[in-house]
This record gives sequence, C-alpha cells and structure tokens, in this order.
Amino acid sequence: MDVARAARTLLAEATDAPPPTGSLAECAELLGELQALVNVATALQDTTVVALAAVETEVAEDGTLVESRHAPGHVALDAPAIVSGVLSVSSVHAERRVRDAVRRAADGSAGTDTCTGLGGLHRAMAVGRLDAYRAQVAAHELEEMPAEVAATVIEALDPWLDREDGPGLRRRVRRLLSRISPDLLRQRAVRARSQSSLQRWVDEPGVDTWHGTFPSEEACAAWAAIDALAHQYLADGTCERIDRARARALTDLVTSNATIDLQVVLTTARGAVADDRTPPLPTGTPGDLVEVSGGRAGDPVLVDRAWLDRAIERTFVSGRDPLGRPRLLPCDPDTGAPVDPTGELSSTAYRPSARLAAFVRARDQHCRFPGCHVSARFCDLDHVVAWPTGPTAARNLACLCRRHHRVKQRTGWTATLHPDATMTWTDPTGRTRTTHPPTALHQAVLPDRGTDRPPPPTIHSLVLRDGPHSTLEHHLEHEAAGPFACRVHVVRPSVPVSCEARPHPLPRRARASDPPPF
Repeated sequence: MDVARAARTLLAEATDAPPPTGSLAECAELLGELQALVNVATALQDTTVVALAAVETEVAEDGTLVESRHAPGHVALDAPAIVSGVLSVSSVHAERRVRDAVRRAADGSAGTDTCTGLGGLHRAMAVGRLDAYRAQVAAHELEEMPAEVAATVIEALDPWLDREDGPGLRRRVRRLLSRISPDLLRQRAVRARSQSSLQRWVDEPGVDTWHGTFPSEEACAAWAAIDALAHQYLADGTCERIDRARARALTDLVTSNATIDLQVVLTTARGAVADDRTPPLPTGTPGDLVEVSGGRAGDPVLVDRAWLDRAIERTFVSGRDPLGRPRLLPCDPDTGAPVDPTGELSSTAYRPSARLAAFVRARDQHCRFPGCHVSARFCDLDHVVAWPTGPTAARNLACLCRRHHRVKQRTGWTATLHPDATMTWTDPTGRTRTTHPPTALHQAVLPDRGTDRPPPPTIHSLVLRDGPHSTLEHHLEHEAAGPFACRVHVVRPSVPVSCEARPHPLPRRARASDPPPF
C-alpha cells in the first residue's frame, strides 16, 4: 500500500514538470518506458484483485463479521460487486476484470484445479512486455482450452508478446491452435456459431447502435438482400450514401416482416391532475426531436415528433388502455420515476400480481444494483425488506438480476429503497452507492429552428472495409464494368492545409564535363 501511494505521488509530481524536450528517439523511448510502467502496474492490480476475490466475509458464532482467506483462484460471490464500486465500472466490466485477473495471475501448478496455463501472460505483464488489452486478446482466443494447450501456445507466442499488436497475436494464436489441436479450434468455431447474437444500445443522440454476430453463410445471404435494396434506394434517390441506404434497407426489411404493437403512455407529475383526463400535449414542429423512454431499458432515446404524433394517433383511444390501466402515469416530481401513490397495486400475498410486476419492471427497466444493466425482463422482483415484514408493494419491490439478488443476501450488504424510488447500497467495506431509476417525466425536447447545419463530409474509414463510400468510389466499385472495376480510397487531411508559393529555380542543364550522378 505504501509503495503504491509513493509511486502515485512521484508520478503526480512528474506531471507538473514541463513537457519533454528531447529528440524524437528520446520521446519514443520515454513513451515505451511509461507503457511498460502501466503494464507492471496492471499486473500488480491483477494480483490485488486475486487477493480481494479470495476473501469471504462470514458471521462468527458470537455474531461478529470475520474474514476468511481462501487459496488464490477462489472467487467470492460478491467480489465483482466490490470491485465495481472501487473502480467505478459497470457490473459486467467488473466481472470480466475479476475473471481475467484470476485466469492470468492465479495460474496454479500443472494438474491442479486452478491451473489455467495463462501464467506466462501475467509474467510478461509483470516485466512490462505486455499490456492488458493484448493479454486479454490472447486469453480470449484460448478460452475453454485445456491448461496444457494454453501453456504450450503462450510459450510459443512469447517472442512476439512485446512486438506484435492485438490482431497479430490473435492470428498467431489461431495458427498455433490449428497445428497443435485443430479439433479444439473447431469446437470453438461451433460454439461461436451457436452463440451468435444481436445487441442494441443507445449511442449518439437520436441514433442506436446494433452489434451482431451471425453464422457466415446466413450473414452472406442477409447482406446480399440488404445491399440489393440499398442500391435500389440509391437509384431512386431515397438515400444519398450507400452506408445510410444499407441502414435504411435493414430496418425496412425487418419491419416489413413483423407485426408491431406500439403503445404510448403519457406521464405527469404526481398530484398535477386530479383524474385520468389527459392534459393537452405539448406543441411543436414535426422536425423536433423528443426524448422518450421505454424503447430500451435504461436509456431514453430521441425520436422525431412527427413519428411520435402518428404513434399517439394510432394507439391513443381513451383515457385508459385496453386492459383498463390509466394511460396518464403519475411520477415522482423529483426523480421522474413512476409511482403508485394510492397503493392500488399492492397485495397481501408474497407473489406480486401481473399488474404490479409490470409496473415495477417498467419503473426500474434494469437491475437496480449499481453498474448493472441486465434488462428487467430477466430480473427477479425482490422484496427489499423481506416479506412479510415488508409489503408486496411498488415501494418495497425492486428488480435484481439473479447474481445481485444473491449478493444482496450476503453478509455485510444492505439495500434501502426510498419513496422516490432511489436505492442505496452499502457493501461490506462501508462504501455506499445510490442508483436512480430512469426518469419518465423530465424528458428533453430539441426544437427544430430551421438552422441545422448540413452533415459534415463523410470521413473515410480504414477500419470498415466496405464503407463509407464516396460517390466516385461507389461508382467505380459497383458500376464500372469488366475487370477494370476498382476501389478508390481518398485520404483527406483532418485540418486545413496551406501552402506558400515559392519560386523554384530551373534545374541546371548538365554539362559534358560534369561527373556522372552515380
């Protein structure tokens, strides 16, 4: 502990010094030394995570809390939860961080239960040769491989650990596996194909990001259909760019083959109206961007007001929905969380009713443990104060994923659900964190003032092989006939470039007496 604090103080003092003024080679050498220092610190952090994960908090016979330390490689159930609070990272990130640290730094002797074969990665990090990202790349490629196979691959990979980038290490690991154990590599490919998935999250304001992995042959057919429709959109002028046309084609193909039932629920502050009558909707222009919740757990999204108005016209029939629930949803005026002020959804039974369960899931939208984003549909409904001491009511129910439901029941953990739907957690170290429910009341409206600037020019990417395209590039790639079709990549400087015209002397004509130029 003292060494870590002294090192941090020393480095903090170095940041106050003027920037390096050495030569290019000296600056490059300094950069490498600093990266090696980061690598060593990461290896030490891995060792500390392993030590933290091996500690279990238990209740002694006299009722006091005691800590028992297990062998390196043991992971306590609440270890990732404590790490997420210390490092201020999400629950998923903390779980991966603990798992990666244990696999690398707790590699036991051959033949033991804790042997992973990845100890060579930790040793390379400890001497500054390997950073955490490239170590994780190699460890991921050796997922589920026997420890002896992993150790053999790491040993063969050692000469390249300090000079190969992440993709290069990935290719080398796969080549080594194909020679050492092709059957294991095939099993990994089969597992990856069976676990193909599609994920979605809110990215830039007003847009979502999708990330999908698909079996190659399915992706090939789907991409052909998307690309064909995208070119049709380009031809009829629906879209101007091929990448935008492909995104439009994907959503059009999906929605044209599905039946979508959309319900719009209007919210108001608790006590703002006395009955279920709907207040007048806020007015604006069709081009406004309006923030709405419920499209995805946790994060509100920006939608076009014209689309929202059409959705309200299609779904808003009366003051109540087809199931008799009021469409005007009261919310806490401070946090914006939906509330049940009269307790009409409460029950005397242990299991909540369907309406109460739907209300709590809609309010929380995801697991209420700090940093956890598991969707509410996959969570348990937990009585924060155990039933029957605590009621089966919205004010005492919270969504918790199964892992954090068990963490809440661990010794040393406490959770409190407040009337405004905020939830306070205290871990065994005394660290306190508070989670807030997604607001359904305080939504932003970005008005269309008619002053929007045109989108910036497309920045050509070296990462995406097929995009984005310029007009000339798209023409040469898709419309040029025969073997002369080609792909053009234009690199434009990110900052304006100016040049100064200077007179250039004409080259002197060589004389017969001049020496030859070689």
